[in-house]
Amino acid sequence: MYIIVFIVTFLVSAFIRIQFLGGAPAKLLAVDWDESMGTIYSDLNYENEHNHKYDLYIPSGLNKSEEQFLIVYIHGGSFNSGKKEDGDGWCKYFATKGYITATIDYTLQTHGEEATIQLINCEIEQATAAMKDKLKELGYQVNAMATSGVSAGGTLAMNLAYNGRSAIPVKFVFQMSGPTYFDPKDWGLLMKVDHLKTKEEFVEMMTGYKGDITTEECKDAINQISPASLEGKNPVPTLIGYGLIDHCVPQNQKHLLMDEFEKYDVPYEYIAFPKSNHGMYNDLDKTQEFMDKTLKYCEYYLKK
Repeated sequence: MYIIVFIVTFLVSAFIRIQFLGGAPAKLLAVDWDESMGTIYSDLNYENEHNHKYDLYIPSGLNKSEEQFLIVYIHGGSFNSGKKEDGDGWCKYFATKGYITATIDYTLQTHGEEATIQLINCEIEQATAAMKDKLKELGYQVNAMATSGVSAGGTLAMNLAYNGRSAIPVKFVFQMSGPTYFDPKDWGLLMKVDHLKTKEEFVEMMTGYKGDITTEECKDAINQISPASLEGKNPVPTLIGYGLIDHCVPQNQKHLLMDEFEKYDVPYEYIAFPKSNHGMYNDLDKTQEFMDKTLKYCEYYLKK
């Protein structure tokens, strides 16, 4: 019965895209957007095999003779659902604060498509490169950015930052509920939801690795896609938030990440959401604190 409750909770979270949209926290992000506030360039191309697109939001009144800054939102959805439009509220909110913003579509683990996290990481890197070129074409100088996301999007936001391969240097990350390490022993629930019978299937789906999952080669494959494996990577300052009654992402995930931050002396802040499950809906005061801190991070890490 306990497992059934977990699965139902997980599926409901996936259905709502594991975003703020449609829930009370959306009210904290809502802005009365109209054409006077900025220009939205929709369905822009970037290099990928599945014709995925990205959207770019340019606030009105930016000075092209001055350096500007980009915030990229990456949607969540357990790597098998969600769409770039889920980030519309985030993008408009930060655009009204004077930041260029963007949201990305990427390959999902659905319909039998191969979509390892490594592949998705590469797609997001390609999207960032396309953004750099488009912004240059539009006449904007953008040499610093932040990445953000919720749930799976939080994982991908951290990977883009920590892998150090972004075409625009990432100065900080802010994310909620993001998985941080993909050891299959921690992900029995996700395996059930994805109808995977073995840990080997899980590792293959996430990493592309096929074979003995007890080998160092397998461990290396998992480390490459896991934010909480910082050795040899390029960690940047990070703001994180996690629900204390999250039934989807195991509670150890945030501790694995924070242990790595401590080990490598990475600046970070953690905000606990004591009443919230995975969707982070039940602590509006903590949501407000998270957004306020994010704006402070923008001022300090992007503009310094």
